[in-house]
Amino acid sequence: MRRALVTGASAGIGRALSVALVQAGVEVFGTGRDAEALGATREVAGAGFHPLVADITVAMDRGTIRERLGERPLDFLVHGAGIFPRGLLRGLSMDDWRAAMATNVDARLHLVMDLRPRLQDGRVLFIGSDAASNPRPGGAAYSVSKAASAMLYQCLALELGEEISFAIVRPGLVATRMMEESIRAPREGFPAGEVYDAMVREGKTIAPGTIACFLSWLLLDLSADGFSGEWDVRDASHHAHWLRGSLFRPPA
Repeated sequence: MRRALVTGASAGIGRALSVALVQAGVEVFGTGRDAEALGATREVAGAGFHPLVADITVAMDRGTIRERLGERPLDFLVHGAGIFPRGLLRGLSMDDWRAAMATNVDARLHLVMDLRPRLQDGRVLFIGSDAASNPRPGGAAYSVSKAASAMLYQCLALELGEEISFAIVRPGLVATRMMEESIRAPREGFPAGEVYDAMVREGKTIAPGTIACFLSWLLLDLSADGFSGEWDVRDASHHAHWLRGSLFRPPA
């Protein structure tokens, strides 16, 4: 049985992907800091999902993840965990800035290196963001960390690409708790909330389940060479291979 580690499995894309992979016969270990939320993921995914309550920015917790995974090969590592501190640079705390870098960049590097012996011939998938190249006022910490994560992906692929396959995905605006929090954020600290609110009203969001279908196709159905590279869910050239129904308004 193939095995996957999905970070950020307690909600959003991470939860939806965990469920999809379990349904496809993959044994999934999912991390998150909220035990109750991870439990909710397991209720939906079933016995093939193993919750790992851990903070991936903490070395001791990453050690716990390694122990739980054991020495068996790991087929997939999905970097789904991410945080989005909101605030204009002139008022953003250094703690919030560092937290974005620790979760969105540093932990991704550490997990790859920690799990490298188990990932031989495996696949590592980065969940990226348009924010990496399209900054908005109040979202600097997220944009900078996502840009750094995209460069980290490139560096890892360059140095470790002969032993591990790497890919990065831009999922677009996904209907998650992070998006809802962005819309509700006070406009004085996050003016870009108006943009997200407008996109929701215009029906431009994508359901987490749709993204999970896309990611499952990348991980499970493509060859190693086909998997590797940069992907955008809105690129219609690959929709026929995995998409059923409308991209932005998929069936329930």
